[in-house]
Amino acid sequence: MELKKEQAIRNAVASAIMEGLHPTEKDVARIRDLMEKKITRDEFVAQILAEVKEAS
Repeated sequence: MELKKEQAIRNAVASAIMEGLHPTEKDVARIRDLMEKKITRDEFVAQILAEVKEAS
């Protein structure tokens, strides 16, 4: 089962790169946390929005 999650993450990252995005290790770790239910979807979104707000 763990292998399927890792493959799904690799596929998602590859797809994002093909779309011109550049996911960082931090992004991948955040996705992994979401998939492993260490954070909720709302926490995931809040973290991304906070990071974007910080950068602007």
